[in-house]
Formats: sequence, structure tokens, C-alpha cells
Amino acid sequence: MIEVVQVKNRNIGNLKAHDKLRQLVDSETLIALSGGTSPDYQKMIVEPSDILPGSVCVVDERWGEKRHIDSNEYLMEKAGLLSYLKTKGIGFHNIQWEGDIIADACDYDGLVKKLFARFPKKVGVMGVGTNLHTAGIFPKSIAAHSPDLVVGETVNDKFPKRITLTLKALGEFQNFVILVFGEEKHEVVKIMLDENENDMQKYPAIFYRKCFAKSWLITDQDLK
Repeated sequence: MIEVVQVKNRNIGNLKAHDKLRQLVDSETLIALSGGTSPDYQKMIVEPSDILPGSVCVVDERWGEKRHIDSNEYLMEKAGLLSYLKTKGIGFHNIQWEGDIIADACDYDGLVKKLFARFPKKVGVMGVGTNLHTAGIFPKSIAAHSPDLVVGETVNDKFPKRITLTLKALGEFQNFVILVFGEEKHEVVKIMLDENENDMQKYPAIFYRKCFAKSWLITDQDLK
């Protein structure tokens, strides 16, 4: 089920995301964080300094050497998130680069299984692309139908090599906070909420409407 939270802009949207996380997250919670342009973790987590999960992991990564300039981990580091988590004694788990995308995905799959077993509550902070990909789950990609929790594959994107949680893995979450901002995402939001669109292989982000988790879609798009 998706509840739409309409905001004026990205800045206010990230503050709303903080408020929601404050209600959902405690020491028994694993937070999985996405990259991209929508989340501002400095505003959402670092500056308020009151989001204290049991642990944090990444939803997906643009595969390459550790903290390369286009990586999600580098984005989180620039936002001050990694320093914040270290100060609070909260574990941060990312994909480790060893030079083989399939082996690296397999290693992260094993880590995610351990984290899922350890933490009964799982909350994802997610974004959605203009083609309705979410995390590294692209239309018609392996991650949309794999039986594994994590896969590595090459997709049709500016950053083609990805390691990502799969739709199967996202099915283990109780809650999602989904951030979608910008006029170019207007059609994205419409498709996500359209009850007549149900092909998750074509539009992976439809998952949030069809899954059992409670989700909040925070967006600056006027749907009236």
C-alpha cells in the first residue's frame, strides 16, 4: 500500500522523510539506503542526528573500485553519513569491490542474508528512475525476477554495471520511504499509482503498490 505525501520541493521532501524514519526506526531496524539525486542524507539523517538504526546497508551500487566518484557510497560519504554512523556506533555495510561483479554480488548476498536474519525490522529509503527502475532493478533485468537476494548484472544505463538487492529481497521489508522529485518524474508517479499497470518486469517500481509493505511516496508532483 502506498500513501502519497505531496511536498513543495526536494528539501522539504527530505525533511518529511526524516520525520517518517523517526517514527519507523529503532535499534532493531536495518535501514537500506539508495543513491541517486532524490535523497539528501545530510538533511534527512545527519543534521537531525536522531535516526538511530541497528545497522545500515546500501540497496545497490554502481559497481567499481571502492568509493569511486559515481558510487552511491561516495555520495553518502560526501553527505557526512558515513562519519555520522561511525560517531553513533552504527554499522555501515556496502558492496566490497574485488574485481569480479558476480563474485562481489555473491559476497553481498551472503552479508544481506545475515543482516536480514539479525534485524526483524527492515526499512528502505528508495528512489525511482524515469524508466521506473528502483534500486538497481531495471526493466526486464535479472533483478526483477531472480530467486536470489542480490544480483550483479549489466543494464541499459549510463552506469551499466550494477549490484543490487532484488525484488525478492525487497519483499522482506516492512516499510519503504520513496522519494520522487522533479517534473521529469510526473509520468513516473502516474504509472506507479495506476491500478491498470501491473507488469513489474516492465515497470519494477510498481512493486511498491503491489507488495505487502506500507510505503510512503514523498513527491513534489501534483497528481490532481
